[in-house]
Amino acid sequence: MIKEYINKTNSIENEINQLRGKYSLISFFRVVSFLAAVVMIIAGLSDENLIILIGGACFFVAFIILLRIHSGIDDRLTGLKAHKEVIERYISRLDGSWGGFPDNGADFLPEKDTVSRDIDLLGPYSLYQHLSVAHTQNGRRKLAETISLKKSHREHIAERYEAIAELSEKKDFVEEFESISARIAKRRRRKELQYIEEKKLKLSPVIPFLMVLVPLVNIITIVLAVMGIIAPSYIIGVFLICIIITYACSTIRDKFLYPIHVLGVSSRDYHQLLKRLSEEDFESKLLSDIKADAVGKDGLISAIKKLCALSEADNISFNPLIHMVLNGFLGWDMWLTFIAAGWNRKYSGAITRSVEIIGSIEELSSLAVLSILNKTCRPEFREIDGDGPRIDAVRLYHPLIGGGRAVANSASIGHGTTVITGSNMSGKTTFLRTVAVNMALAYMGAGVCAESMKLPYMRLFTSMRVMDDVAGGISTFYAEILRIKDMAEYIAGGGDKDIPAACFIDEIFKGTNSADRIVGAENAINKLSSGRGFVIVSTHDFELCSLKGADGKEVKNYHFEEYYEDGELKFDYKIKDGKCTTRNAKTLLKMAGLMD
Repeated sequence: MIKEYINKTNSIENEINQLRGKYSLISFFRVVSFLAAVVMIIAGLSDENLIILIGGACFFVAFIILLRIHSGIDDRLTGLKAHKEVIERYISRLDGSWGGFPDNGADFLPEKDTVSRDIDLLGPYSLYQHLSVAHTQNGRRKLAETISLKKSHREHIAERYEAIAELSEKKDFVEEFESISARIAKRRRRKELQYIEEKKLKLSPVIPFLMVLVPLVNIITIVLAVMGIIAPSYIIGVFLICIIITYACSTIRDKFLYPIHVLGVSSRDYHQLLKRLSEEDFESKLLSDIKADAVGKDGLISAIKKLCALSEADNISFNPLIHMVLNGFLGWDMWLTFIAAGWNRKYSGAITRSVEIIGSIEELSSLAVLSILNKTCRPEFREIDGDGPRIDAVRLYHPLIGGGRAVANSASIGHGTTVITGSNMSGKTTFLRTVAVNMALAYMGAGVCAESMKLPYMRLFTSMRVMDDVAGGISTFYAEILRIKDMAEYIAGGGDKDIPAACFIDEIFKGTNSADRIVGAENAINKLSSGRGFVIVSTHDFELCSLKGADGKEVKNYHFEEYYEDGELKFDYKIKDGKCTTRNAKTLLKMAGLMD
């Protein structure tokens, strides 16, 4: 697959090089036509020669046409560069260098969200960082809320899975959509987008009056000059007066045009995204509904297209000379202000809806990336019967371990307590995270990294990356107690009756001595196993392998182990039934030179 993406980047690079040649050629002719226009217009005015003036005007028109062509090539180059960056990010996901992606969702990660930290849902080297193709702020927020499980999709998991699975089969659409949305992110102005949609904006009657007066006076002056009634120099005089009048109304004008001026070409990106969405055929209900909202009878795409045209017309202001000419002869800004006021009056709310639609596609596309790059399956949700919740997974693996390094494991985890033992570095913690993150993926409506997975809907709790809080006076041990206390309170408080708790605890109470740890673990496990959910605990304490839960049932034991090959310590990272019978701490200390 990585070769396919490399070939794509090479193809895009070739097209970029070809366009750069055309870009340089058009730039040359654009400069020539502009200089010719200036020279001929000055000469025509000096000699009062109408023929030369007309020739200068023709060169000026040619300059405008070349400017449009040049802008089109520049836009195409921008799109190709963005597409190349998108493909390069897919290559990074495949070769394992994706940890350098700048957006890891950490700005959406609150201090108290321990689950997202423990199983790498948000933050550095997280699921969000690995999968995200969201570039708009709304898309990023939607994705973060979904990945961190803050937003529940329990009632819509089936239709979300169908939509995500369909997008995973539409790689070109996902890539193209991201290529366009990435450009919005670089120039978004949310305040201006909201301001342009304010319903309170009212147009001053001065604007319609001037938009008619300025061009009318200029036309009359030019006609009189052509007829020989007045000297051609009067054209310049009237032109300068009209410029002064136009700029005197800047306060009124800016109220409508400043937001459009700042929005700039992003409006074209919004239109391109909605247009691309409208061109794609979808079978899943969720995607079809999103598309219907974009192409509905109220003309959302049409509204954004008109805003796009208005923004492109306003872009002339970036060329001061042309802007001055059009303002002086046509009252250009007055016309744009009038049109902007009409758009505001007719299409208020269009941008907000567009942002919502684009964000929804970005969120679903991000989750589809997992299935684009990996072999995934549709999770099967099961009801909780009298035996309690149960997970059955076949060849389950971690989505963030790429490059063929992930080791798949099969396991069944049922109601009560499961204890996982094993030597250091053997894979205990990774297995806990593998189960938890795939459960989270299932609850998002995404595919899971397994051949098959059956599970109920549960509430995830974790105690893995437990940190002390020096400022708060909380030790690591006490911080872990607080984590487990939250689990116990959820179970005791009745939340467990509707949505059972799935508790993942890595090396329980590792922050205290072995005697207290074992006693504490026994009591904690007894409380946590009293609910309808299950508890998975990793530990080095073999004493916990013979515990009994609150219902008197013995804990289920799994283990990981190491092996030696030619005197070298190795791991197969395969889960096995029963408790561990090996240790490797002394070997690791010797390897580090800390023990003879």
